[in-house]
Amino acid sequence: MSFSSSFDPSTLEVATNLPKSKNIMYGQAGGVTAVINASAAAVIETAKQFPQYFGDCFAAINGIQGVLEENFVNASQMSDEEIAHMHSIPGAVFGACRFDLDPLEHNPTQYARILDIFKAYDIGYFFYNGGNGSMVTALKVAEYCQSNGHDVRCIGVAKTIDNDLALSYCSPGFGSAAKYLATSFIEAGMDVLAMHKTSTKFFVMEAMGRDVGWLSLAGSLIKEVIPNAPVIILPAEKAFNKEKFLAKVDEKIAQQGYCLCMASEGLRDESGNYLAIAGVEHTDEGDYTQLGGAGRVIADIASAHLDCKIHCAVPDYLQRSASHCVSATDWQMAYDAGKAAVIAALQGEHGTLPVVSATSESPLEWTMQSVDLEKVANLEYRVPDDFLTEDAMDVSDKGHQYLLSVIQGERPLSFQNGLPSISPIALTLCDKRLKSFDASKNSHY
Repeated sequence: MSFSSSFDPSTLEVATNLPKSKNIMYGQAGGVTAVINASAAAVIETAKQFPQYFGDCFAAINGIQGVLEENFVNASQMSDEEIAHMHSIPGAVFGACRFDLDPLEHNPTQYARILDIFKAYDIGYFFYNGGNGSMVTALKVAEYCQSNGHDVRCIGVAKTIDNDLALSYCSPGFGSAAKYLATSFIEAGMDVLAMHKTSTKFFVMEAMGRDVGWLSLAGSLIKEVIPNAPVIILPAEKAFNKEKFLAKVDEKIAQQGYCLCMASEGLRDESGNYLAIAGVEHTDEGDYTQLGGAGRVIADIASAHLDCKIHCAVPDYLQRSASHCVSATDWQMAYDAGKAAVIAALQGEHGTLPVVSATSESPLEWTMQSVDLEKVANLEYRVPDDFLTEDAMDVSDKGHQYLLSVIQGERPLSFQNGLPSISPIALTLCDKRLKSFDASKNSHY
């Protein structure tokens, strides 16, 4: 499947073996983005253009957990105004989840439950909106349904601010998070520039991204506004060396009187240990490490060395929820991701994920190209070496231009009484048809 934003639905060649009037199940998973709801709206709006193939579009509340627990909304019954509202609000309209299916051999009842749900609701299409981990879930569902004789098309809908989705030019959600971080970093940089002679001489901001440093690279965009900004970038891909870092800080301050730093939350030392861990969640299937605090560690190191005033900012959820600072380019990619998933299903695909394939980088133009879920589910797209300078503490021209390509354009946002009009949508759950199931307790039924 190849799809571009200018695609005309009337020209679509639908697969000849496609089931008629089957229902859709859509879910949102993992950390949210400022534009994930654009993908949701695209799925609903595109499916409505093909009533001969799609029946109702059910949206699971809290992703795959909502599927298991039969908590759904009939999104086909939402008003045009509600769906239009989805275009601009952050968070996840239908609720996302940090919930993964267990391996089939450990908990077959989860899979049997999903199959029963799909049969009870006549689900012929499953669209799962998430990142790498969510694609693993989508793949498990696809394989199980296929092996158990239920004809359902399982298609992933790409999303993640981390930009670690492999085989894609970038991940829908990343551009807006990078735009917000760059904007905030520029604004804070102007503050430090104004105050550094008698106050703060070192400022560090911590970026999300776990073990990849894509978001930390956004700090380099300050040079578009302050061309000679004394910046240090610390991506997660490169081991942190305290001596080299402090030498670079000294160099920047000697030259310009202050230093600005953007650091990845997933920074590790040269022994491979995280600089900071916020917590560890223990589950039956393994441990999940919550990162956070690397910026504070960097700030403390700089403070002890410089013996001067420093500041540290941790945007945390702000960088993935900034509806007031959305990249129009990123929004369009997110919308295209949802639309492309529906088109992929209409063309008979199963077990695939439409990803962004750049046809031009200046200006950025793209198509959506399908890849197999099994090829992308467990891959991780890391910052390439040629996106960094030789000392790996700044962004190269190539990396800088890449970042510029995904943050272009702004989306207008309505305000009411001085505040953004991004209120949540009131949802009405469907009546349940099957007996209850508690996914959190891995219930057998």
